[in-house]
Amino acid sequence: MFQKNAVFTHPKGMHIRAAAMIVQKAYEIENTMGTSVYIRNQAGREVPATALMAIHSLNIKPGECITIVAKGPNANDAIECFEELLKRDLLPQNSAELEQVDDILEENMIKADKIFDSIGLGLIVTNKQGTIIQCNRIVENLMGINKQYIIGNSIQEVIPGIDLSGGSFNRIRVKGSAKKDEQKIISADVNPIFVEGEIAGYSIIFNKHASQMGLPLSEQLLDYSQKNELGFKISQKETFKLDEAFSNIIGRSEKLLAALGIAAKAAKTSSTVLLQGESGTGKELVAEAIHRASSRCKGPFIKVNCPGIPANLMESELFGHERGAFTGAIYQKIGKFELANGGTIFLDEIGELDKNLQAKLLRVLQEREFERVGGNQVLKTDVRIIAATHRNLREMVSKGDFREDLYYRLNVVPVMLPSLRERKDDIPLLVEHFLEKLCKKLGLKNKIMSKRAIGYLYNYDWPGNVRELENIIERVINLTDSEVIDAWDLPQYITGKIIEKKQPLINLNMDGELATFDDYEKAIIKVALKKYKSFNAAGKALGITHKTVAAKARRYGIIE
Repeated sequence: MFQKNAVFTHPKGMHIRAAAMIVQKAYEIENTMGTSVYIRNQAGREVPATALMAIHSLNIKPGECITIVAKGPNANDAIECFEELLKRDLLPQNSAELEQVDDILEENMIKADKIFDSIGLGLIVTNKQGTIIQCNRIVENLMGINKQYIIGNSIQEVIPGIDLSGGSFNRIRVKGSAKKDEQKIISADVNPIFVEGEIAGYSIIFNKHASQMGLPLSEQLLDYSQKNELGFKISQKETFKLDEAFSNIIGRSEKLLAALGIAAKAAKTSSTVLLQGESGTGKELVAEAIHRASSRCKGPFIKVNCPGIPANLMESELFGHERGAFTGAIYQKIGKFELANGGTIFLDEIGELDKNLQAKLLRVLQEREFERVGGNQVLKTDVRIIAATHRNLREMVSKGDFREDLYYRLNVVPVMLPSLRERKDDIPLLVEHFLEKLCKKLGLKNKIMSKRAIGYLYNYDWPGNVRELENIIERVINLTDSEVIDAWDLPQYITGKIIEKKQPLINLNMDGELATFDDYEKAIIKVALKKYKSFNAAGKALGITHKTVAAKARRYGIIE
């Protein structure tokens, strides 16, 4: 064992990214030198330098004296190598180092979430304003609500009447969302979380043993109003589970789930729905989901692409025509509204419809009847209308380009679908979905995408939305030989620059065989000394001490 005192000079103290840099270096030393590194603070607490949360919890301040402890065969070299890191600004020096640090942070976050969920008691954590920043699975089960709907809400909205000033609540009445008559009686403790002597947030710990029983009003310790009788309310909205019909719409962002929530409610009725959103946001998918979730699901779902049909043929397409109605009308034609009887008709890009046809469509909406072109028989139709547009119909009405009465007939249940740039957190989920779907479709082995590539996708504006993303994924699947899609495989207009493909770090010989580890190490030391001319410079480039470089150079006979 070897130890040495050092001064921690980073101006921000031991913040989380600095701790991650220390962990990355400690792992590197452990792997290359076989030596374990520990850090001891002034209070005498010693923790492994590979333990991120333990390092961060030391709460080391700028200018504070610490002790570096090394245990292993190369303890002296390990301390010198570690000291070199502490003299730096503790920021990643290149993209590779940044990726390693991000991996450490992500891995620890995943571990922290799993630990949080494994705790045997229900636990909610809030910030000092009372906004929920974390909760575990027991709370999720207790409420009957997914945690994504809980996190981000005020604790007062989730548990009306709770007092964060501290203390215990012996009985909190909770009604489950699934069974209206079932009640759970629980106890909870509220405790402040102190950081450096100041309150940084609060923890609410529930007893996991919740009895299920009814309570008379006289026994209720918390005075809930009738409005709050459900116990838990999320942003003033009723909680519900989306119908299975919506399962093929990928995404968990708040804006998307809000839009799908409205669509799911609309599916339970026969009211007209107007889907609005930019091109490529999935309006047709949502229309199909509404149909499948409705009582008309066994009936036909008829799609009409309004701009794809010439204006002079549109009336015939929608309402059909009689034989001899016009030149070339040899046979009677059944129109889309007649085909959709008992089901749903989807009018895509309704904003492109000719004004003369707008009047005839209005009649169908009002009277549920129409006539074929060239006919005089009035036909009744039982059809649910879902319209979609990427245009601003209200603005078109004000300009006289769209009938006002038709607009109000269509706009019974409006659903605004967010653009992809408004829900970028869904990009990783969409990428995973499209990779699996398209690789299967194209008959190729499954591919994955690197974090670096996903980062570029995240920074792009996506004017073509989800459709554009799907097209990009299909392109790179076709053009990438590797099983891993990286940044250099993406189009230049997405990355904003030409990214040179990195050559493989290890070049195999003609037979595709690996050399021994010693052979690689000897070659690396030799190249480093040839390029940097000194032990010090080579050591800095390789991330090891000059003594280690010298020792290995002598061992491999590079120098005498």
